[in-house]
Amino acid sequence: MSSIVTSRHGIRLTDILPKAKLFGADEVFVQSCCGEWSDCESNDLFVAIVGPETDGHEFAHEAIKRGASAIVTERLLTIDRPQCIVPDSRAAYGRICHALAGSPSKRLSTIGVSGSDGKTVTSHLIRAIIRAAESTVGLSSSIEVSLGRNRNSVPAKEFTSPMLADRLSQMVMGECEHAVIEMSSVSLAQRIVDGIEFDIAVLTNVRKDHLDFHGNSENYRRSQLRLLKYLKSNGMAVLNADDPTTHFLLDHIETPVLTFGVKQDAHVTAKVVERSRSEQTFMLNAGCESTLVRTRIIGDQHVYNCLAAAATGLALGYDLATISTGLASVDRIPGRLERVECGQDFGLWIDAARSPYQLATAIRSVKQVCQGKVWCIFSTCEQQSELERRRLGEIVERGSDISIITKSTVDPQNDLELAHQCLDGFEKPGRAHVIPNRFRAIEFALSQAKPGDSVLIAGCGERPFALVGEHCWTISDRDVCQAWLYDNASMIGGPQESRGALGPEFPEPDIFNIDDFR
Repeated sequence: MSSIVTSRHGIRLTDILPKAKLFGADEVFVQSCCGEWSDCESNDLFVAIVGPETDGHEFAHEAIKRGASAIVTERLLTIDRPQCIVPDSRAAYGRICHALAGSPSKRLSTIGVSGSDGKTVTSHLIRAIIRAAESTVGLSSSIEVSLGRNRNSVPAKEFTSPMLADRLSQMVMGECEHAVIEMSSVSLAQRIVDGIEFDIAVLTNVRKDHLDFHGNSENYRRSQLRLLKYLKSNGMAVLNADDPTTHFLLDHIETPVLTFGVKQDAHVTAKVVERSRSEQTFMLNAGCESTLVRTRIIGDQHVYNCLAAAATGLALGYDLATISTGLASVDRIPGRLERVECGQDFGLWIDAARSPYQLATAIRSVKQVCQGKVWCIFSTCEQQSELERRRLGEIVERGSDISIITKSTVDPQNDLELAHQCLDGFEKPGRAHVIPNRFRAIEFALSQAKPGDSVLIAGCGERPFALVGEHCWTISDRDVCQAWLYDNASMIGGPQESRGALGPEFPEPDIFNIDDFR
Protein backbone atom coordinates (compact mmCIF):
# COMPACT_ATOMS: atom_id res chain seq x y z
CA MET A 1 0.00 0.00 0.00
CA SER A 2 1.21 3.52 -0.79
CA SER A 3 2.67 5.66 1.98
CA ILE A 4 0.59 8.64 0.76
CA VAL A 5 -2.52 9.98 2.50
CA THR A 6 -4.59 12.71 0.82
CA SER A 7 -7.51 14.93 1.84
CA ARG A 8 -9.77 17.13 -0.27
CA HIS A 9 -10.04 19.76 2.46
CA GLY A 10 -6.54 19.74 3.90
CA ILE A 11 -5.23 20.61 7.35
CA ARG A 12 -2.98 23.19 8.97
CA LEU A 13 0.15 21.62 10.37
CA THR A 14 0.15 23.76 13.51
CA ASP A 15 -3.31 22.40 14.39
CA ILE A 16 -1.99 18.83 14.35
CA LEU A 17 1.49 19.47 15.78
CA PRO A 18 1.04 22.53 18.03
CA LYS A 19 4.37 22.05 19.85
CA ALA A 20 6.44 21.65 16.67
CA LYS A 21 8.82 24.41 15.49
CA LEU A 22 8.28 25.82 12.00
CA PHE A 23 11.15 27.23 9.94
CA GLY A 24 10.76 28.91 6.57
CA ALA A 25 7.02 29.63 6.92
CA ASP A 26 4.46 30.85 9.45
CA GLU A 27 2.08 28.05 8.52
CA VAL A 28 2.04 24.93 6.34
CA PHE A 29 -1.24 23.88 4.71
CA VAL A 30 -1.28 20.16 3.91
CA GLN A 31 -3.56 18.17 1.60
CA SER A 32 -1.34 15.12 1.12
CA CYS A 33 1.36 13.45 3.19
CA CYS A 34 4.07 10.96 2.27
CA GLY A 35 6.45 8.87 4.37
CA GLU A 36 8.56 7.52 1.49
CA TRP A 37 10.62 9.91 -0.61
CA SER A 38 10.21 7.70 -3.69
CA ASP A 39 6.40 8.12 -3.48
CA CYS A 40 6.49 11.92 -3.28
CA GLU A 41 4.48 13.95 -5.77
CA SER A 42 3.78 17.63 -6.29
CA ASN A 43 2.79 19.53 -3.11
CA ASP A 44 3.14 16.51 -0.81
CA LEU A 45 4.31 16.96 2.77
CA PHE A 46 7.29 14.64 3.18
CA VAL A 47 7.87 13.13 6.64
CA ALA A 48 11.50 12.10 7.15
CA ILE A 49 11.44 8.87 9.15
CA VAL A 50 14.43 7.05 10.59
CA GLY A 51 14.11 3.36 9.70
CA PRO A 52 16.14 0.30 10.72
CA GLU A 53 18.29 0.55 7.58
CA THR A 54 17.65 3.99 6.05
CA ASP A 55 17.24 7.54 7.31
CA GLY A 56 14.57 9.57 5.53
CA HIS A 57 16.40 12.79 6.40
CA GLU A 58 19.13 11.84 3.93
CA PHE A 59 16.58 11.79 1.10
CA ALA A 60 14.93 15.14 1.76
CA HIS A 61 16.51 16.66 -1.37
CA GLU A 62 15.21 13.75 -3.48
CA ALA A 63 11.73 14.28 -2.06
CA ILE A 64 11.91 17.98 -2.94
CA LYS A 65 12.96 17.14 -6.49
CA ARG A 66 9.83 15.00 -6.76
CA GLY A 67 7.65 17.89 -5.62
CA ALA A 68 7.57 17.87 -1.80
CA SER A 69 6.39 21.31 -0.61
CA ALA A 70 7.50 20.97 3.02
CA ILE A 71 9.40 18.56 5.28
CA VAL A 72 8.63 17.19 8.73
CA THR A 73 11.99 16.42 10.29
CA GLU A 74 13.68 15.66 13.60
CA ARG A 75 16.60 18.02 12.87
CA LEU A 76 17.21 21.20 10.91
CA LEU A 77 18.12 20.45 7.29
CA THR A 78 19.87 22.55 4.62
CA ILE A 79 16.91 22.77 2.26
CA ASP A 80 14.91 25.56 0.63
CA ARG A 81 11.51 24.34 1.79
CA PRO A 82 9.56 24.98 5.02
CA GLN A 83 10.57 22.62 7.80
CA CYS A 84 8.56 21.40 10.76
CA ILE A 85 10.87 20.08 13.47
CA VAL A 86 9.40 17.48 15.83
CA PRO A 87 10.95 15.22 18.48
CA ASP A 88 9.55 12.07 16.83
CA SER A 89 8.70 12.09 13.12
CA ARG A 90 7.05 8.65 13.30
CA ALA A 91 4.56 9.90 15.86
CA ALA A 92 3.98 13.05 13.80
CA TYR A 93 3.39 10.94 10.68
CA GLY A 94 0.67 8.95 12.44
CA ARG A 95 -1.12 12.07 13.67
CA ILE A 96 -0.97 13.73 10.24
CA CYS A 97 -2.28 10.57 8.51
CA HIS A 98 -5.28 10.31 10.81
CA ALA A 99 -5.99 14.04 10.56
CA LEU A 100 -5.95 13.88 6.75
CA ALA A 101 -8.29 10.89 6.92
CA GLY A 102 -10.76 13.00 8.91
CA SER A 103 -9.84 11.68 12.39
CA PRO A 104 -12.11 8.62 11.95
CA SER A 105 -11.38 7.23 15.43
CA LYS A 106 -13.29 10.17 16.93
CA ARG A 107 -16.43 8.90 15.22
CA LEU A 108 -15.98 5.33 16.45
CA SER A 109 -15.81 3.57 19.78
CA THR A 110 -12.26 2.29 19.44
CA ILE A 111 -10.86 -0.76 21.21
CA GLY A 112 -7.13 -1.48 21.04
CA VAL A 113 -5.87 -4.99 21.80
CA SER A 114 -2.23 -5.90 22.34
CA GLY A 115 -0.11 -8.38 24.28
CA SER A 116 2.36 -11.19 23.76
CA ASP A 117 -0.22 -13.97 23.31
CA GLY A 118 -3.93 -14.13 22.58
CA LYS A 119 -4.44 -10.70 21.02
CA THR A 120 -5.76 -12.08 17.69
CA VAL A 121 -8.26 -14.43 19.33
CA THR A 122 -9.29 -11.78 21.87
CA SER A 123 -9.93 -9.27 19.07
CA HIS A 124 -12.21 -11.72 17.27
CA LEU A 125 -14.05 -12.58 20.49
CA ILE A 126 -14.66 -8.89 21.21
CA ARG A 127 -16.10 -8.49 17.73
CA ALA A 128 -18.39 -11.48 18.33
CA ILE A 129 -19.67 -9.94 21.59
CA ILE A 130 -20.40 -6.60 19.89
CA ARG A 131 -22.24 -8.41 17.10
CA ALA A 132 -24.25 -10.36 19.68
CA ALA A 133 -25.32 -6.97 21.04
CA GLU A 134 -26.56 -6.17 17.51
CA SER A 135 -24.08 -3.34 16.99
CA THR A 136 -21.97 -2.82 13.89
CA VAL A 137 -18.24 -3.32 14.29
CA GLY A 138 -15.09 -3.19 12.18
CA LEU A 139 -12.04 -5.34 12.83
CA SER A 140 -8.38 -4.99 11.98
CA SER A 141 -6.45 -8.12 12.98
CA SER A 142 -3.48 -10.09 11.71
CA ILE A 143 -5.76 -12.61 9.96
CA GLU A 144 -8.80 -10.54 8.93
CA VAL A 145 -9.84 -6.99 8.11
CA SER A 146 -13.57 -6.27 8.30
CA LEU A 147 -14.70 -2.79 7.28
CA GLY A 148 -18.47 -2.98 7.81
CA ARG A 149 -21.33 -3.68 5.39
CA ASN A 150 -19.85 -7.15 4.79
CA ARG A 151 -16.74 -5.60 3.23
CA ASN A 152 -13.57 -7.51 3.99
CA SER A 153 -9.99 -7.24 2.83
CA VAL A 154 -6.88 -9.37 3.25
CA PRO A 155 -4.41 -8.17 5.91
CA ALA A 156 -1.22 -6.78 4.39
CA LYS A 157 2.15 -8.04 5.55
CA GLU A 158 3.23 -4.52 6.49
CA PHE A 159 1.14 -2.45 8.89
CA THR A 160 1.51 1.33 8.42
CA SER A 161 -0.03 4.56 9.68
CA PRO A 162 -1.70 5.38 6.31
CA MET A 163 -3.13 1.86 6.18
CA LEU A 164 -4.63 2.10 9.67
CA ALA A 165 -6.07 5.56 8.98
CA ASP A 166 -7.62 4.28 5.75
CA ARG A 167 -9.13 1.22 7.46
CA LEU A 168 -10.75 3.34 10.17
CA SER A 169 -12.04 5.79 7.58
CA GLN A 170 -13.64 2.94 5.63
CA MET A 171 -15.20 1.60 8.84
CA VAL A 172 -16.85 4.99 9.34
CA MET A 173 -18.14 4.92 5.76
CA GLY A 174 -19.33 1.35 6.41
CA GLU A 175 -21.48 2.73 9.24
CA CYS A 176 -19.57 0.91 11.98
CA GLU A 177 -20.18 2.01 15.53
CA HIS A 178 -17.12 0.26 16.98
CA ALA A 179 -13.62 -0.58 15.77
CA VAL A 180 -11.47 -3.38 17.22
CA ILE A 181 -7.79 -2.95 16.40
CA GLU A 182 -5.15 -5.59 17.09
CA MET A 183 -1.65 -4.20 17.48
CA SER A 184 1.73 -5.84 17.89
CA SER A 185 4.54 -4.48 20.03
CA VAL A 186 6.33 -3.57 16.79
CA SER A 187 3.39 -1.41 15.66
CA LEU A 188 3.33 0.32 19.02
CA ALA A 189 7.09 0.89 18.97
CA GLN A 190 6.82 2.38 15.47
CA ARG A 191 4.13 4.84 16.67
CA ILE A 192 1.70 3.57 14.02
CA VAL A 193 -1.32 4.20 16.25
CA ASP A 194 -0.38 7.81 17.05
CA GLY A 195 -3.38 9.92 16.13
CA ILE A 196 -5.85 7.51 17.76
CA GLU A 197 -7.40 7.80 21.21
CA PHE A 198 -8.83 4.52 22.44
CA ASP A 199 -11.98 4.14 24.47
CA ILE A 200 -10.76 0.77 25.75
CA ALA A 201 -7.22 -0.64 25.80
CA VAL A 202 -6.85 -4.41 26.32
CA LEU A 203 -3.48 -5.87 27.32
CA THR A 204 -3.67 -9.67 27.32
CA ASN A 205 -0.22 -10.32 28.87
CA VAL A 206 3.39 -9.17 28.59
CA ARG A 207 6.12 -11.74 28.09
CA LYS A 208 9.43 -11.80 26.20
CA ASP A 209 8.84 -11.60 22.46
CA HIS A 210 10.19 -9.92 19.32
CA LEU A 211 13.55 -9.37 20.99
CA ASP A 212 15.13 -9.43 17.53
CA PHE A 213 13.36 -6.09 16.93
CA HIS A 214 13.28 -4.55 20.41
CA GLY A 215 16.78 -5.60 21.46
CA ASN A 216 15.95 -6.47 25.07
CA SER A 217 13.00 -7.36 27.27
CA GLU A 218 12.77 -3.89 28.83
CA ASN A 219 12.30 -2.22 25.43
CA TYR A 220 9.67 -4.84 24.58
CA ARG A 221 7.83 -4.25 27.85
CA ARG A 222 7.92 -0.48 27.32
CA SER A 223 6.46 -0.87 23.82
CA GLN A 224 3.57 -3.01 25.02
CA LEU A 225 2.71 -0.66 27.86
CA ARG A 226 2.65 2.25 25.40
CA LEU A 227 -0.87 1.10 24.47
CA LEU A 228 -2.19 2.56 27.72
CA LYS A 229 -0.86 6.01 26.78
CA TYR A 230 -3.30 6.15 23.87
CA LEU A 231 -6.36 5.90 26.14
CA LYS A 232 -8.83 8.77 26.25
CA SER A 233 -9.05 10.67 29.53
CA ASN A 234 -12.28 8.81 30.28
CA GLY A 235 -11.08 5.55 28.70
CA MET A 236 -10.76 2.18 30.43
CA ALA A 237 -7.91 -0.32 30.62
CA VAL A 238 -8.55 -4.09 30.63
CA LEU A 239 -5.63 -5.89 32.28
CA ASN A 240 -4.65 -9.46 33.18
CA ALA A 241 -4.43 -9.74 36.97
CA ASP A 242 -2.56 -13.07 36.65
CA ASP A 243 0.22 -11.56 34.52
CA PRO A 244 3.12 -10.25 36.67
CA THR A 245 3.86 -7.24 34.46
CA THR A 246 0.30 -5.99 34.11
CA HIS A 247 -0.48 -6.81 37.76
CA PHE A 248 2.34 -4.47 38.76
CA LEU A 249 0.63 -1.65 36.86
CA LEU A 250 -2.55 -1.77 38.91
CA ASP A 251 -1.19 0.49 41.65
CA HIS A 252 0.32 2.96 39.17
CA ILE A 253 -2.28 3.46 36.46
CA GLU A 254 -4.62 6.43 36.87
CA THR A 255 -7.33 5.46 34.37
CA PRO A 256 -10.25 3.17 35.34
CA VAL A 257 -9.29 -0.51 35.16
CA LEU A 258 -11.20 -3.78 34.74
CA THR A 259 -9.14 -6.85 35.59
CA PHE A 260 -9.56 -10.46 34.55
CA GLY A 261 -7.89 -13.61 35.83
CA VAL A 262 -8.19 -17.13 37.13
CA LYS A 263 -5.60 -17.29 39.92
CA GLN A 264 -5.70 -13.77 41.39
CA ASP A 265 -8.62 -11.70 42.61
CA ALA A 266 -10.10 -9.94 39.57
CA HIS A 267 -13.28 -8.24 38.42
CA VAL A 268 -13.93 -11.00 35.85
CA THR A 269 -12.99 -14.61 36.63
CA ALA A 270 -13.71 -18.11 35.37
CA LYS A 271 -13.70 -21.72 36.50
CA VAL A 272 -13.57 -24.59 34.02
CA VAL A 273 -16.47 -27.02 34.50
CA GLU A 274 -15.92 -29.57 31.73
CA ARG A 275 -13.53 -30.26 28.88
CA SER A 276 -13.39 -32.58 25.89
CA ARG A 277 -11.41 -32.49 22.68
CA SER A 278 -14.35 -30.82 20.89
CA GLU A 279 -15.35 -28.17 23.44
CA GLN A 280 -15.00 -26.77 26.94
CA THR A 281 -17.46 -25.22 29.39
CA PHE A 282 -16.56 -22.70 32.08
CA MET A 283 -18.39 -20.54 34.60
CA LEU A 284 -17.93 -16.85 33.89
CA ASN A 285 -18.15 -14.67 37.00
CA ALA A 286 -18.43 -10.89 37.19
CA GLY A 287 -19.28 -9.41 40.56
CA CYS A 288 -22.36 -11.16 41.91
CA GLU A 289 -23.42 -12.46 38.49
CA SER A 290 -22.41 -15.70 36.77
CA THR A 291 -23.17 -17.50 33.53
CA LEU A 292 -22.05 -20.68 31.79
CA VAL A 293 -20.05 -20.32 28.60
CA ARG A 294 -19.56 -23.20 26.18
CA THR A 295 -16.94 -22.80 23.47
CA ARG A 296 -15.66 -25.08 20.73
CA ILE A 297 -12.10 -23.82 21.30
CA ILE A 298 -10.21 -25.57 24.11
CA GLY A 299 -7.37 -24.70 26.48
CA ASP A 300 -6.59 -22.44 29.43
CA GLN A 301 -5.27 -19.74 27.11
CA HIS A 302 -8.65 -19.54 25.42
CA VAL A 303 -10.31 -19.10 28.80
CA TYR A 304 -8.05 -16.09 29.38
CA ASN A 305 -8.91 -14.75 25.93
CA CYS A 306 -12.61 -15.11 26.72
CA LEU A 307 -12.13 -13.31 30.04
CA ALA A 308 -10.36 -10.39 28.34
CA ALA A 309 -13.17 -10.15 25.79
CA ALA A 310 -15.82 -10.46 28.50
CA ALA A 311 -14.26 -7.63 30.52
CA THR A 312 -14.28 -5.51 27.36
CA GLY A 313 -17.95 -6.34 26.84
CA LEU A 314 -18.72 -5.23 30.39
CA ALA A 315 -16.80 -1.99 29.78
CA LEU A 316 -19.04 -1.42 26.75
CA GLY A 317 -22.10 -1.86 28.96
CA TYR A 318 -23.28 -5.30 27.79
CA ASP A 319 -24.86 -7.86 30.12
CA LEU A 320 -23.42 -11.32 30.80
CA ALA A 321 -26.08 -13.07 28.69
CA THR A 322 -25.04 -11.09 25.61
CA ILE A 323 -21.37 -11.66 26.37
CA SER A 324 -21.90 -15.42 26.77
CA THR A 325 -23.80 -15.58 23.47
CA GLY A 326 -20.99 -13.76 21.68
CA LEU A 327 -18.24 -15.96 23.12
CA ALA A 328 -20.12 -19.17 22.28
CA SER A 329 -20.73 -18.03 18.69
CA VAL A 330 -17.03 -18.30 17.80
CA ASP A 331 -16.54 -21.88 16.62
CA ARG A 332 -12.96 -21.45 15.43
CA ILE A 333 -10.23 -18.92 14.77
CA PRO A 334 -8.09 -19.86 11.74
CA GLY A 335 -4.73 -21.19 12.87
CA ARG A 336 -5.33 -20.58 16.59
CA LEU A 337 -5.63 -24.06 18.12
CA GLU A 338 -7.99 -24.73 15.23
CA ARG A 339 -9.60 -28.16 15.40
CA VAL A 340 -9.77 -30.15 12.15
CA GLU A 341 -12.57 -32.69 12.11
CA CYS A 342 -13.17 -34.97 9.15
CA GLY A 343 -14.56 -37.98 11.02
CA GLN A 344 -11.18 -39.29 12.20
CA ASP A 345 -10.91 -41.08 15.54
CA PHE A 346 -8.04 -38.96 16.88
CA GLY A 347 -7.78 -35.27 17.79
CA LEU A 348 -6.16 -32.90 15.32
CA TRP A 349 -5.30 -29.23 15.89
CA ILE A 350 -3.46 -26.55 13.91
CA ASP A 351 -1.77 -23.69 15.73
CA ALA A 352 0.41 -20.75 14.70
CA ALA A 353 2.70 -21.23 17.73
CA ARG A 354 6.27 -20.31 16.88
CA SER A 355 7.74 -19.10 20.17
CA PRO A 356 8.61 -21.49 23.01
CA TYR A 357 5.88 -20.11 25.27
CA GLN A 358 3.21 -20.33 22.58
CA LEU A 359 4.17 -23.91 21.76
CA ALA A 360 4.17 -24.92 25.42
CA THR A 361 0.69 -23.41 25.83
CA ALA A 362 -0.65 -25.25 22.77
CA ILE A 363 0.79 -28.60 23.87
CA ARG A 364 -0.60 -28.16 27.38
CA SER A 365 -4.07 -27.40 25.96
CA VAL A 366 -4.02 -30.56 23.83
CA LYS A 367 -2.74 -32.73 26.69
CA GLN A 368 -5.66 -31.65 28.86
CA VAL A 369 -8.11 -33.49 26.57
CA CYS A 370 -5.90 -36.27 25.18
CA GLN A 371 -6.58 -39.89 26.06
CA GLY A 372 -3.71 -41.39 24.08
CA LYS A 373 -0.35 -40.12 22.83
CA VAL A 374 0.41 -36.51 21.88
CA TRP A 375 2.06 -36.01 18.50
CA CYS A 376 3.67 -32.63 17.91
CA ILE A 377 4.87 -31.38 14.53
CA PHE A 378 6.75 -28.11 14.97
CA SER A 379 8.71 -25.83 12.67
CA THR A 380 12.04 -24.14 12.45
CA CYS A 381 12.44 -20.80 10.69
CA GLU A 382 15.09 -18.15 10.16
CA GLN A 383 13.38 -15.63 12.48
CA GLN A 384 13.96 -17.80 15.55
CA SER A 385 17.19 -17.42 17.50
CA GLU A 386 19.41 -20.41 18.27
CA LEU A 387 18.34 -20.21 21.91
CA GLU A 388 14.66 -20.25 20.93
CA ARG A 389 15.15 -23.34 18.76
CA ARG A 390 16.89 -25.14 21.62
CA ARG A 391 14.01 -24.17 23.94
CA LEU A 392 11.51 -25.48 21.38
CA GLY A 393 13.28 -28.83 21.50
CA GLU A 394 13.18 -28.91 25.31
CA ILE A 395 9.47 -28.06 25.40
CA VAL A 396 8.41 -30.56 22.75
CA GLU A 397 10.40 -33.43 24.27
CA ARG A 398 8.96 -32.72 27.72
CA GLY A 399 5.37 -32.12 26.58
CA SER A 400 4.73 -34.59 23.75
CA ASP A 401 5.11 -38.32 23.24
CA ILE A 402 6.21 -38.17 19.58
CA SER A 403 7.94 -35.10 18.18
CA ILE A 404 8.52 -34.28 14.51
CA ILE A 405 10.79 -31.44 13.44
CA THR A 406 10.00 -29.94 10.04
CA LYS A 407 10.21 -26.66 8.13
CA SER A 408 7.68 -23.84 7.88
CA THR A 409 8.33 -23.52 4.13
CA VAL A 410 8.92 -25.89 1.24
CA ASP A 411 12.62 -25.53 0.54
CA PRO A 412 14.36 -27.81 -1.98
CA GLN A 413 17.60 -27.39 -0.05
CA ASN A 414 17.68 -29.81 2.88
CA ASP A 415 19.68 -27.57 5.22
CA LEU A 416 19.34 -29.35 8.55
CA GLU A 417 21.29 -26.87 10.68
CA LEU A 418 18.11 -25.36 12.18
CA ALA A 419 16.77 -28.81 12.99
CA HIS A 420 20.07 -29.69 14.66
CA GLN A 421 19.71 -26.62 16.88
CA CYS A 422 16.28 -27.90 17.97
CA LEU A 423 17.79 -31.31 18.68
CA ASP A 424 20.31 -29.62 20.98
CA GLY A 425 17.41 -29.08 23.36
CA PHE A 426 16.54 -32.79 23.53
CA GLU A 427 17.97 -35.00 26.25
CA LYS A 428 17.35 -37.98 23.93
CA PRO A 429 17.58 -36.55 20.40
CA GLY A 430 17.41 -40.04 18.88
CA ARG A 431 13.71 -40.20 19.75
CA ALA A 432 12.85 -37.16 17.62
CA HIS A 433 11.83 -37.46 13.97
CA VAL A 434 13.36 -34.99 11.52
CA ILE A 435 11.24 -34.71 8.35
CA PRO A 436 12.14 -31.46 6.52
CA ASN A 437 9.34 -31.83 3.94
CA ARG A 438 6.25 -30.45 5.68
CA PHE A 439 3.86 -32.45 3.47
CA ARG A 440 5.61 -35.70 4.45
CA ALA A 441 5.80 -34.72 8.13
CA ILE A 442 2.03 -34.16 8.32
CA GLU A 443 1.28 -37.31 6.33
CA PHE A 444 3.52 -39.37 8.62
CA ALA A 445 1.80 -38.17 11.80
CA LEU A 446 -1.72 -38.64 10.45
CA SER A 447 -0.95 -42.12 9.14
CA GLN A 448 0.58 -43.27 12.44
CA ALA A 449 -1.85 -41.69 14.93
CA LYS A 450 -4.01 -44.20 16.81
CA PRO A 451 -7.58 -43.81 18.14
CA GLY A 452 -7.55 -41.47 21.14
CA ASP A 453 -4.24 -39.84 20.15
CA SER A 454 -3.90 -36.10 19.56
CA VAL A 455 -1.90 -34.47 16.77
CA LEU A 456 -0.76 -30.85 17.06
CA ILE A 457 0.67 -29.17 13.94
CA ALA A 458 2.39 -25.93 14.95
CA GLY A 459 4.34 -23.14 13.32
CA CYS A 460 2.29 -21.96 10.34
CA GLY A 461 -1.29 -21.71 11.53
CA GLU A 462 -3.53 -20.25 8.84
CA ARG A 463 -0.60 -19.04 6.71
CA PRO A 464 0.07 -20.92 3.46
CA PHE A 465 3.48 -22.57 3.37
CA ALA A 466 3.61 -23.71 -0.28
CA LEU A 467 2.36 -23.23 -3.82
CA VAL A 468 1.54 -26.38 -5.80
CA GLY A 469 0.13 -27.31 -9.18
CA GLU A 470 0.12 -25.45 -12.45
CA HIS A 471 -2.49 -23.05 -11.03
CA CYS A 472 -0.25 -22.25 -8.03
CA TRP A 473 -2.66 -23.25 -5.27
CA THR A 474 -1.74 -21.82 -1.89
CA ILE A 475 -1.47 -24.70 0.56
CA SER A 476 -1.88 -24.51 4.32
CA ASP A 477 -1.64 -27.14 7.05
CA ARG A 478 -5.44 -27.41 7.07
CA ASP A 479 -5.47 -28.16 3.31
CA VAL A 480 -2.98 -30.98 3.69
CA CYS A 481 -4.79 -32.45 6.70
CA GLN A 482 -8.17 -32.38 4.98
CA ALA A 483 -6.69 -33.85 1.83
CA TRP A 484 -5.14 -36.78 3.66
CA LEU A 485 -8.19 -37.42 5.86
CA TYR A 486 -10.66 -37.39 2.98
CA ASP A 487 -8.31 -39.40 0.77
CA ASN A 488 -8.13 -42.03 3.53
CA ALA A 489 -11.78 -41.88 4.58
CA SER A 490 -12.15 -45.65 4.33
CA MET A 491 -9.43 -46.00 6.99
CA ILE A 492 -11.09 -43.65 9.49
CA GLY A 493 -14.78 -44.24 8.89
CA GLY A 494 -15.29 -47.70 7.42
CA PRO A 495 -15.93 -48.59 3.76
CA GLN A 496 -17.19 -45.72 1.65
CA GLU A 497 -18.86 -45.79 -1.74
CA SER A 498 -17.29 -42.42 -2.47
CA ARG A 499 -15.18 -39.80 -0.79
CA GLY A 500 -18.28 -37.67 -0.31
CA ALA A 501 -20.04 -40.32 1.74
CA LEU A 502 -18.94 -38.90 5.09
CA GLY A 503 -22.16 -36.92 5.21
CA PRO A 504 -23.06 -33.22 5.40
CA GLU A 505 -21.18 -32.68 8.66
CA PHE A 506 -17.89 -33.29 6.85
CA PRO A 507 -18.28 -31.81 3.34
CA GLU A 508 -15.76 -32.54 0.62
CA PRO A 509 -12.99 -29.96 0.27
CA ASP A 510 -12.21 -28.47 -3.13
CA ILE A 511 -8.81 -30.19 -3.13
CA PHE A 512 -8.77 -33.53 -1.39
CA ASN A 513 -6.26 -35.84 -3.06
CA ILE A 514 -3.04 -36.07 -1.08
CA ASP A 515 -1.16 -36.99 -4.27
CA ASP A 516 -1.68 -33.38 -5.38
CA PHE A 517 0.75 -32.32 -2.68
CA ARG A 518 3.45 -34.91 -3.12
